[in-house]
Amino acid sequence: MKAVLPFAVAAALAFAGGYGFGRFDALPSEPAPGGPAAAPGDAAAPAASPHYVEAGQLIVPMLEQGRTVAFILTQVTLEAASADDALAVRRRLPHARSAMLEALFDLAGHGRFNGPSVDPHGVAAALLASANGSFAGPEGGQQAGGVRPVRSVLIDRLLRQDNTRL
Repeated sequence: MKAVLPFAVAAALAFAGGYGFGRFDALPSEPAPGGPAAAPGDAAAPAASPHYVEAGQLIVPMLEQGRTVAFILTQVTLEAASADDALAVRRRLPHARSAMLEALFDLAGHGRFNGPSVDPHGVAAALLASANGSFAGPEGGQQAGGVRPVRSVLIDRLLRQDNTRL
């Protein structure tokens, strides 16, 4: 028991030190006294950081003559411009996922995943259009001024798994 006690104390001190340093490092920096404060609409103000919403994995089968020849796996992250847009995306995420799955089924049906290479920019563009399209309509209501809540689609993983059991 006495041999374990120093290791437990060292681990607790390391945890407390890391926590304290993280809290100190996360504090917002104050502007210099007497210096001009940046206005919210000022061009010199730093740009708002993007907000990300994980859409998860989407798996689509590729069919030929009624048989599954391969599976397409994509892992998608949606980028929103503001926290409000990210909240709107999270609220309607099941609808956005459904629309993106429909787009992936359409791409697989038209043979966009056949061959040795896939155009990830084309896939991302199709997913972006479908994700933003899920916000149009009476329930989703596209935001004022035609601003779309999803700024871009980031494809974290895109792979094709051939089905060897035919």
